Amino acid sequence: MKRIIKVVVIIMLCANVTFAQWSNNAAVNNAICDLTGEQAIPKIATCPNGDTYIGYFSNESGNYDVRLQRLDSQGNELWASDGILISSNASDTWLTDWDMTADVNNHCIMTWQDIRNGNNNAYAYRISPDGTFVWGPNGIALSNNSEFNASPKVTCTAAGNSVFAWVSGDVIIMQKIDAAGVKQWGDNGITLSSSVSLNWPQLMPVGTDDIVLKYFEDSGPPNAPTRHVFAQRYGTTGNPVWASPAVISDAGGISAWTQIFPFINDGSDGFYIAWHDDRDNNQLASVWVQHISSTGAVLFAANGVEATTQAGMNHYYPYLALPAGSSDVYVFWNEMNGLQSQKGILGQKFSSSGTKQWGNTGMVFIPVSANQVLPLGAGGSSTDMIVLYDESLTASASALKAMRIDTDGGFVWTGNSVFVSSVASSKVHTVINDFQNNQWIIAWEDNRNSAADIFAQNLLLDGTLGVWDPQYGTIQGQVTLNGGSGNVTQTVVTAGNQSTYPDPTGYYVLNVLVGSYTVTASLAGYYTGTISNVVVLEDQATTGVDFILNPIPTTGYIEGNVSLSGGTGDVTQTLITAGTHSTFPDASGNYSFETEVGVWDVEASLAGYTPQIRAGVNVLPGLTTPDIDFVLSPLPTTGYIQGTVSLTGGTGDVTMATVSAGDQTVHPGANGFYFIELTAATYDVTASHPYTDTQVQENIIVEAGLSTTGVDFVLNVNRTNLVCKAIDQYGFTVYDAEISVTGPEGTYEGTITGDSLVFENIPYGTYEGTGTIYNSTPVYSDTLVNMDNHDLIFEFFLDATNNRPYNFRVSVLPNPATCDSKIVVETTTSAGLKFELTGYEGKTIGSREMGMTEKGTHEWPLSLLTANKKINPGVYLLKVYLNNVVVTRKIIFLNK
Repeated sequence: MKRIIKVVVIIMLCANVTFAQWSNNAAVNNAICDLTGEQAIPKIATCPNGDTYIGYFSNESGNYDVRLQRLDSQGNELWASDGILISSNASDTWLTDWDMTADVNNHCIMTWQDIRNGNNNAYAYRISPDGTFVWGPNGIALSNNSEFNASPKVTCTAAGNSVFAWVSGDVIIMQKIDAAGVKQWGDNGITLSSSVSLNWPQLMPVGTDDIVLKYFEDSGPPNAPTRHVFAQRYGTTGNPVWASPAVISDAGGISAWTQIFPFINDGSDGFYIAWHDDRDNNQLASVWVQHISSTGAVLFAANGVEATTQAGMNHYYPYLALPAGSSDVYVFWNEMNGLQSQKGILGQKFSSSGTKQWGNTGMVFIPVSANQVLPLGAGGSSTDMIVLYDESLTASASALKAMRIDTDGGFVWTGNSVFVSSVASSKVHTVINDFQNNQWIIAWEDNRNSAADIFAQNLLLDGTLGVWDPQYGTIQGQVTLNGGSGNVTQTVVTAGNQSTYPDPTGYYVLNVLVGSYTVTASLAGYYTGTISNVVVLEDQATTGVDFILNPIPTTGYIEGNVSLSGGTGDVTQTLITAGTHSTFPDASGNYSFETEVGVWDVEASLAGYTPQIRAGVNVLPGLTTPDIDFVLSPLPTTGYIQGTVSLTGGTGDVTMATVSAGDQTVHPGANGFYFIELTAATYDVTASHPYTDTQVQENIIVEAGLSTTGVDFVLNVNRTNLVCKAIDQYGFTVYDAEISVTGPEGTYEGTITGDSLVFENIPYGTYEGTGTIYNSTPVYSDTLVNMDNHDLIFEFFLDATNNRPYNFRVSVLPNPATCDSKIVVETTTSAGLKFELTGYEGKTIGSREMGMTEKGTHEWPLSLLTANKKINPGVYLLKVYLNNVVVTRKIIFLNK
């Protein structure tokens, strides 16, 4: 039993070994923090001197505290085990993304959000290499409001300043803080806003003290936005440098969950950026890469170049790699089938112009199979690159692996890949630093000990793990400032990945690995000094690497020419302005003036001429920006009135409207829009339409060269009753004509049983239709209904074939009939007359011979045919015999 206990004790001791240096065993990685509870979301930042900070959340106290550990390049912990406590301020029970970086002074800059004041606000900390809280024990509050201030980002400039950006509601706020903790962009920072939501900022330092901001413009619902991607460069004062933001992609198709993009400097202060989207909405994602120059120019195709044209597959999770000095960029991604059940890793090489170098479908590095792999990052070395990826071992456990790939797509390491961590555990939130000190450093969240802990591991360029034996020498020299008001101690002297600052006398010493270097000395407000081919030998000092830095002028010049295109103006009276500076051209139109460095809008103005502005003129230190030329045209003598005409209360053709002002008259287009050109003056504008009343707008001012907009008219369509009549060729009323009439609002149908049929409350307009009697050939008629006309008349040419004589008219009034109804006969000639009343089935009810009837109008009571007979309600036929012609009328009896 004692022997068993000893074995258990030995195993337990081995499980808790803390390595003083980087582990050389992928099965036993370096534990950065294994306190009780959960440790989460590690971040990594490597300093110019080679030290590395690893920060993370830890809830050993039940609250998500923030902790930080510092390691040297060999993996030795420089602070107490499990790191130092940065903040135990109250946090929510859930976490969002946060950020961390290192500045040129080897300090760690951290930013996150918490609820220490009751709301989600963002905070910033600067921690020195000895663990001092430079910006105070509680850092600096970046925000202090009730908005949701989330997922702050930070970057550090070469001038030693820290720039932060975060989302606050629907806007993005930026802030710059100097090394002493003084806010540079006001207490509340710079707010960027739009008509839509701005989201997910990312930052990149460029130049001496500029930054590039990537951001989204989101419209639509938050869970399914229309997401467009932009970038803007901001100068040291926080003003935009580019005339307008660079459009990375406005093709859409980017999901709400695609948030942080691979975003790397191209080596010339432009950048490469990659993402996946489903812009064609075919439920399959594809990978895209864009290149933006340092001036904001889009260098690849609009909306990016597609990494692969392979159809029927998903292309997800791209990562970028750029070997030092390379003009080609590399992208690696997760290739998946449509069900996302089979996965692989593919890559593509793009030339500087965005041309695919590895075929249209890319190069396969891990074939698609049921073996689950997921790329986690990529990074360039001095000559090639690595791809870090996760490979599943079980449904809930995986290993970390890496493969080194040369610029032709070949594997560099034997066996193609190596283990970074072979432990079967869940590994999430994996981060990797940039290549430095011959190695990459990887950190991740790992549950090998049940609750999640933070582990880290280095990976050497040759694919091995563990410490390496560097050989160092020094570079020494003097920095002198040739004028200006700069502080020599703020000069950054850099060789390779190492940087330092001179002492107050300007003297500096820089420890670097043996090799050949280009050494630079940079200070804000001064031209950067560069000395190439500085050779460093082991344990030796390379001396005399001295710099004399000259101040960068704070002003430059703008010059150009002004010419007049017509008119009688004097070009020498043209005023040229940029900001608070101005000048006048000479007699030839040439001008030149000095102004501060920056981007200016230059304006040329002369009385009687249209002013011109040249926007976004960039003035560089001590240089002249030439060819800012102007051609001024005389002011016009006319202007415009424009607006719309619309009809309401009915339907009509708006192009029939007439708009008049002065002596000019126009008709609007089909969409109702009109414009009239007029001499500058004040006018009454009139709008009329055949179907409406006239409207007038008074005192409309027209200014030369300008448009007076919004002179709109809403004309109400007049309405009336349409009276439909049927007559014969002699003007007599025709009864029982069935008509169908079509007008602006539809079709009207009915039967003219009296002298007319009325359709009420119809709009003015053109009406047309047909009428028939007793299935005769249709008669066509049309009319324009307006204030002068309300009638639509159908004229029938009648003869015996219409079942009535051409010279007789018969009617029963009233009809439906009562005992008091009369038979009315109009005749233009004498005729023999007979009446016969039958049921609709043909049974005779009554008849009477009336003998010869003289011409004229005659009436007889209907009771002549119905006397002493019971007439049931129903339809009956009255037949009137006139000589040899029979006329039939329908009679409806409601009662006797």
